Amino acid sequence: MSGLYIRKFIDRVAQCDATNARDFVWTMQDAKNLHGDITKLLLDIDLLQKQQSSKQPDSIEVDGGTW
Repeated sequence: MSGLYIRKFIDRVAQCDATNARDFVWTMQDAKNLHGDITKLLLDIDLLQKQQSSKQPDSIEVDGGTW
């Protein structure tokens, strides 16, 4: 996942902040691309969480061994 438009958005906000801009305007195409990047990121996070929860053991047994 490249996250190109997420990075572009972050850079643009930083630029506006540095110049004390009052407004932030972006093209509709850039906004749609940012939406796509965010959606892909959220889907990837959801998938990773599902994979992580399926890897956890159902039960854990602990004994004292010969102690």
